[in-house]
Amino acid sequence: MLPAITARRSVFPQFFTGAPVAQQTLEELIEAANFAPSHRKTEPWRFRVYRAGGKEQLKRELLDVYGRQKDDVDAIANKFGKKIDQSGAVLLIFLHRDPQERVPEWEEIVAVGAAVENLWLSLDAYDLGGYLSSPGFVCGDYGAWPGSAANERCLGMFYLGHHAAPDLIRPRGDWRDKVQFVAEN
Repeated sequence: MLPAITARRSVFPQFFTGAPVAQQTLEELIEAANFAPSHRKTEPWRFRVYRAGGKEQLKRELLDVYGRQKDDVDAIANKFGKKIDQSGAVLLIFLHRDPQERVPEWEEIVAVGAAVENLWLSLDAYDLGGYLSSPGFVCGDYGAWPGSAANERCLGMFYLGHHAAPDLIRPRGDWRDKVQFVAEN
């Protein structure tokens, strides 16, 4: 049953090997994300891909964003710097709000989520793992980010990389407990 969906899992950066992710692979993953549905075809997903030396820029940007809010900059540099270093690439995920606001914002946020899920479902085909994170300081103040447009907001970070993660059991509750069928007699 839907093997790509049942194979999808979170792989945390501590399991990444540090091996780089090829440019072509990243492009193919983002192409998969681009096939997400969006109402009125607003295609509100945007990605910034940080890899190789670009990961150092991401660390500086994170400190800039975080530094505006907190005093313990060293703690954040260590925590997130390590995850970034362990990753083959890190994608920042943005909502690019339709300038004409033809659809409710929540629909565009859902569309961005669908794009992320498409990307996530594609990782297994490349033997990659990924982890979605939305730390409050990144997405707080509704995701203001250096260099983003007025209609753009950061919704999260997606760490990805080659990995050596163990195959862990991913328990899920029974789907029957989460649905109610309504039918007329």
